[in-house]
Amino acid sequence: MAIVMRALVIGLAAVAALWLMSIGDDGEGGANIGAGLAVFAVLVVGGFTWALFDGLDLRRGARPTRPRLGTLLLRWALVSGLTVAVVVAAMTLRDGSDYLADVGPSTVAFLVLLVLVPAAIGAFIGWVARRTTAAPGQRRSS
Repeated sequence: MAIVMRALVIGLAAVAALWLMSIGDDGEGGANIGAGLAVFAVLVVGGFTWALFDGLDLRRGARPTRPRLGTLLLRWALVSGLTVAVVVAAMTLRDGSDYLADVGPSTVAFLVLLVLVPAAIGAFIGWVARRTTAAPGQRRSS
């Protein structure tokens, strides 16, 4: 459920950014590069930030043992795939059934990496920071 929630929030935020940046677009074929950059920013910042907090595992009542890095990376691989599925589904609803054929698999792979790479970096930074800091009364894990 946590994976689906992350994918929905980031994906719908990216779609909302695209929609907001497209308001006032006259649709005469001019490139709306601002909308694309807004979507990229939401995907990168959303993935990095949420994965960083996953790595830190700062939830109230969190386990005293930190999650394994492999588990975090697998979680974010799934989240990135589902996030792109949400974005592509929303764009297909907006632009019609030819959207996926127009963008092609290379664009889908690019969007997956646009979420996955920053998320992996954020998860690693959070994981290392959690490893090197311990709460009062706890021993540092090795």
